[in-house]
Amino acid sequence: MDTINFYQISIFLFQGLVVATLILLLFRLRTVMGMGLLFTSLGLFQFMQVFLASTLYFQVSENIVISPGSSVLFSGGLFAILLIYIKEDAITARKLIYALVIANIVMSILILSFRLNVEGAYIYNPFEVSTEFFYTNVTVFFVGTTILIIDSILIIFLFEFISKFTSRLFWRICITMVIVLSFDAVSFTLGSFWFFDDIQKILYSGLASKIFMAFFYSILFTIYLKYFEKEVYQTNYLTFKDIYHSLTYRQKFEVAEKAIQLTESRYHTLTNLVPVGIFMTRADGKTTFVNSKWCSISGLTEEEALNDGWLNAVHHEDRKRLKQEWYDAARKRETSDAEYRFLKPDGSVTWVLGRAIPEYNEKQQIIGYVGTITDITDIKLYELELNRLKERAEESDQLKSAFLANMSHEIRTPMNGILGLAELLKEPKLTGDEQQLYLNLIKESGARMLNIIKDIIDISRIEANQVQIVISEVDINTQTEYLYHFFKTETDAKNLKLSFKNSLVEKQAIIRTDKDKFNTILTNLVKNAIKYTHEGSIEFGYRQQGAFLEFYVKDTGMGIHKDRLEAIFERFVQADIDDRYALEGAGIGLSIAKAYVEMLGGEIWVESKKNKGSAFYFTIPYTPIPI
Repeated sequence: MDTINFYQISIFLFQGLVVATLILLLFRLRTVMGMGLLFTSLGLFQFMQVFLASTLYFQVSENIVISPGSSVLFSGGLFAILLIYIKEDAITARKLIYALVIANIVMSILILSFRLNVEGAYIYNPFEVSTEFFYTNVTVFFVGTTILIIDSILIIFLFEFISKFTSRLFWRICITMVIVLSFDAVSFTLGSFWFFDDIQKILYSGLASKIFMAFFYSILFTIYLKYFEKEVYQTNYLTFKDIYHSLTYRQKFEVAEKAIQLTESRYHTLTNLVPVGIFMTRADGKTTFVNSKWCSISGLTEEEALNDGWLNAVHHEDRKRLKQEWYDAARKRETSDAEYRFLKPDGSVTWVLGRAIPEYNEKQQIIGYVGTITDITDIKLYELELNRLKERAEESDQLKSAFLANMSHEIRTPMNGILGLAELLKEPKLTGDEQQLYLNLIKESGARMLNIIKDIIDISRIEANQVQIVISEVDINTQTEYLYHFFKTETDAKNLKLSFKNSLVEKQAIIRTDKDKFNTILTNLVKNAIKYTHEGSIEFGYRQQGAFLEFYVKDTGMGIHKDRLEAIFERFVQADIDDRYALEGAGIGLSIAKAYVEMLGGEIWVESKKNKGSAFYFTIPYTPIPI
C-alpha cells in the first residue's frame, strides 16, 4: 500500500496559507499602499518558483512528488491574477500579466547569461553554493513563459464562461482554476519533461498537487471575497478586449451586445418613469413595444397590444377612422396626430391624444415610429362641461329674452285692461251693473299684475340670496282648507272639480315651519294646475312619510312632455316655451316653489304624461308641536 507523507503535505499547506495570506493582505492594503508591493511580491514568487521548480521536488508518496515552486507559488500567482481581474479594472489585470511574462523572459535571459559566466571564467565560491541551477535547460523557462500567457487567457475566458451557468462564487473560482492548473500541469510536463523516463509520474504528481492547491486556494480566496470584499461581482465583458487584443472581433460583438442590453434596460427604465404612454412600431405601422403607462391607460397587456392588437382597446366608434388615419400616415411617411377613446374592460372610457413621429436610420430611411399617448380625459370632460355651460348660458339668454318679452306682454295686458276700463267708466250713460262689472275687471287685472310683480320680487330675492327663513307654528290643515276656499270660485268658473285631503288630525297637524313660504309653494302649485287644466279635476293634500310630510297637487290638465320634466323647475321656463304666449304667467312660479322647498329642507318633483295630466309632489320636515 502506498504510504502518504502527511508531514510534507502539512508543510505544503502551511506554505500555501502563508502565500495566500500575503497576497490577500497586500491586495487589501492596495487603497493605502498601492499595487506596487503586491506586484513585487508576485515577481519574487515568480523567481522562487522558477528556481524551486528547476531544482527541488519532495516525495509525499511512492508515486507523487511535489514542487513547492510550481504547486504553491505558481498557483498562488495565477490566483492573484484572477483576484485582480474580479475586483480591479482591466488595466491593472493587464499590467500584472505583462509584468509576470516580462519577469519570466528577463529571468530566462539572465540565467542564460549567468551560465555563460560560469562556463567562461574561474569561479570563486566561498560558500560552496551549487551552480547546477544555471545549467537548467533554457527551453524550460521559455515553455513556462508561453504557458503562463495561455494560462492567463484561460483564466479570464473560463471565469466569464462559467459565470454564465452558475452564480456561486466558490464554484466559479474553483472550476476555473482546476481547469487552468490541470492544463498547466499537462502542458508544462509534456513541454519540459518529454524526454524523461518517469514522465508519467511527473504528470500525475503535477495534476494531483495543482488540483489539490486549486481547491485549497479557492476556499481561502472565496472566504476573502465574501467576507472582506463584499461588493457583488458582475461579469464585465469589456475586460476581454482591454486585456487581450487577440480577441478583438469576438469582444466587439460581445461589447456591442452588452451595450445594446444596457441601452435597452435604461430605455425601458426611462419609459416606465414618464407619465405618458409610449409605443414603438415598425415602418409598416405594426406595434412592437408599449410601456407600462400605455398598458395602464388602455387596459391591455403588452402582449395584447403588439402588432394590431392595440386596436382592440380603441372605442368601436373611433376604431375605423383611427386605423385608416394611422396607416395612411405610415404609408405617406408622415407624423400622425389623433384624438380617440380607449374603452376598458370595465366599461370606462379614456380620452387620449396620440402622436407618433418617424424614426430614421443613418441613411435617412424610416425604420419605424415612436409615439406617445396622453390621457386627456379630464380635459375632454372639462370641454364637455364648458360646452354644456355655454349651451345653458345661451339657453338662459334665450329664456331671459323670452321672459322679458313675456313680462312685457303679461304686464301690458292687465295694464291695458285697466286703462281701457277706466276710459269706459267715464261714460255718463253707464248703468250701475255695467259700472260694477268694469270695476271688477279692473280689480282682477290689478290683482294679476300684482301677482306678477310679487313673483318678480321673490325670484330676485332668491337670486340675490336675500331670502330668510322665519320658523313659526303652522296649522297645515287650516292652510289647505283656506287655499281650497280661496281657489274654489276660480275652479268653479272653469267648471273644474277642486278637492283636498288632510291625513292628520287637528293636534298632529300643527308643525314648525315658515308659513309664508309654505303657502307660496302650495299656492303656486295649485295656481299652476288651474292654469293648465281646462277640464276634469284638481286634487291636493298631504300624507305623512316617516320624518317628512309629502304634499301633492294632481290635475287632469295638458300634462308635460317627459323631456321637459326637469326643465320646468328652472328659472323663466314653462312646459312649452314655443307656446308660452298662449298661456298666462311669467314661468317663474315653479322655480320659486323649488327654491323655497329646498330652503325648508325638502324635495320637489313631478310625474306627468302629455295630455294625461300632472302630479306635483314636495316634502317638508315633519316637526310637530309636542302635545
